[in-house]
Amino acid sequence: MWCQVSPLRTDDLPSVTEIYNAACHARESTQGTRPWSVKEMEEFLFASPSFESYTCVNNGSVVGWAALTRYRVREDVKHTAEMSLYVQKSFRCKGAGSALAYTLLNRASLLNVHCIFAMLFKDMPDSVSFAERKCGFSVTGCLPEIFSGSGRNYDLLVLERLIVPRT
Repeated sequence: MWCQVSPLRTDDLPSVTEIYNAACHARESTQGTRPWSVKEMEEFLFASPSFESYTCVNNGSVVGWAALTRYRVREDVKHTAEMSLYVQKSFRCKGAGSALAYTLLNRASLLNVHCIFAMLFKDMPDSVSFAERKCGFSVTGCLPEIFSGSGRNYDLLVLERLIVPRT
């Protein structure tokens, strides 16, 4: 599959929100299970301190998106980012996620990011494997039963990748 990775624009927000909400519905998002409005997505990606966000477009349609967002708005962690990456189910394992991840990870050192972390459900081995194999993340911890949904509690894995500054 061929896709074009480009900086996310405000007119991409409805598609980005739809992809995110589908992931929430399928319990694939560690941000929560409640669908977001386009306005909430806009605040997350544009209004809150963020590094950069990208979309992956195939035949004129947004099929995935990824973002580096600030971990916290504090001086002592200003070089730490959380990576979010979502791809429509029908476009997974076809290169869209890899293209988005490669773009973000390539840009990280230029953005003065030192550490990128991500959180994934422990019971999603394909996503964990992707983060480790394709993105160079390492599992650094587990938060047992921290996420509640569908009447159960789920473990979240914390993954990290340190970024080597470009010289």
